[in-house]
Amino acid sequence: MFVKKRSFAPAAAVVAAVVGAIPLFGLAVLRSWDGPFPSPPVEAAAEVRSEPVVGLYSVPDRFLPGDALSTVLVRNGFSRPEVAAVVEALDGFADVRSFRVGQTVWMHRDPQGAPARVELALGDFRRVTVARGGEGWNAREETAEPFTRRAVVQGTVESSLYQSLVGAGEQPGLAVLLASALEYDIDFHRDSRRGDTWSVVVDKLFSPEGEWTGYGPLRAVRYVNRGRPISAFRFESPGGEVGYYDRDGNSIRRAFLMSPVAYSRISGVFTHRRLHPVLGVYRPHYGVDYAAPTGSPVMATADGVVVDAGMRGPNGNMVTLRHAGGYMTRYLHLSRFSAMAKPGQRVEQRQVIGYVGSTGLSSGPHLDYRLYRYGKPLDPRSQIIPPGPPIPEEHLPAFRAWRDGLERALDGDPGPRRSRDAVVAGADAGS
Repeated sequence: MFVKKRSFAPAAAVVAAVVGAIPLFGLAVLRSWDGPFPSPPVEAAAEVRSEPVVGLYSVPDRFLPGDALSTVLVRNGFSRPEVAAVVEALDGFADVRSFRVGQTVWMHRDPQGAPARVELALGDFRRVTVARGGEGWNAREETAEPFTRRAVVQGTVESSLYQSLVGAGEQPGLAVLLASALEYDIDFHRDSRRGDTWSVVVDKLFSPEGEWTGYGPLRAVRYVNRGRPISAFRFESPGGEVGYYDRDGNSIRRAFLMSPVAYSRISGVFTHRRLHPVLGVYRPHYGVDYAAPTGSPVMATADGVVVDAGMRGPNGNMVTLRHAGGYMTRYLHLSRFSAMAKPGQRVEQRQVIGYVGSTGLSSGPHLDYRLYRYGKPLDPRSQIIPPGPPIPEEHLPAFRAWRDGLERALDGDPGPRRSRDAVVAGADAGS
């Protein structure tokens, strides 16, 4: 059984590091939620399994720099013939040279003290067990489901949402989850401000060893933008449809994304009179410019069909999409096209259709994004697009119960079972 070894002193050091980092960044409060969360209407969250006590028969060790598997086994009392038998049994299951520094090996002995079993993680939640049997050592591979711990993370924006999340001890992937959940209501390139606050409830995934491996679903998010709270709650209906909804059960999803490029900045706005940066004359600019590094992915902002893709003079490499309701979008100055950018090809919202460039009449790498309806240019930043369908009336009671519990978590209610160990676990998970 894979278990992560704990000691009080390292845990205390982690707590001290986290507490010390908060004044430094002035950004965030990090907690792990160990109280009772509302039961989802359909799916139940898994719990991180309890860790057994390291004892006489089960001992973990870790690969140190320069260690081979044989080195680890020998220093834990395995004889040379036993090591050779374990390595031979692993042939076809794992490359014994591929184990990394810091990886855990569990060694188990029988009641007489003789080596009986070895367990190693292979990645992707796979593990291999080599056990002594009547005819020698035999290996078998198992696939273990990741374990989850639901955590509450909060912070305040000082320079950017990304920096705020990193300051909270989180990984960049959480910024992507948060921005994706609210991408129809706020453009973090333009609208995020110093002093904005955010709070999320997110599942964190752990390997069978108890090591943090990544993020699961973002269950709820609240972002207060210049005093205006924006919330989204992930809900799965009995029919299996999953989406994000506001607190009244209205869909967050819109027909069009707020931005076709992630992690960029707006360098040009929609206007009827702008000094052209290359030509030096005033002319209309019927699009929004997103400055981003060359090669940044460009997403379709809505479901549609490719009606044109190619080099189009001063517009450079350009893709044109046709959408329902008389809408059309254009993506200018691309460095290259994706495989989806072929006339007649149907694309879905968020699919990559090309990559940021500076082709055509352009002063630097950026995307010029344009929106039209029945041929009339529209400002993408000011259009109000109708939302998707709300939660059906018959599912609203389940949604409200689920939402209420998540709101308590976002408000900072620690629950009756929150403990110091939960804070340590949350800090470990974000490392």
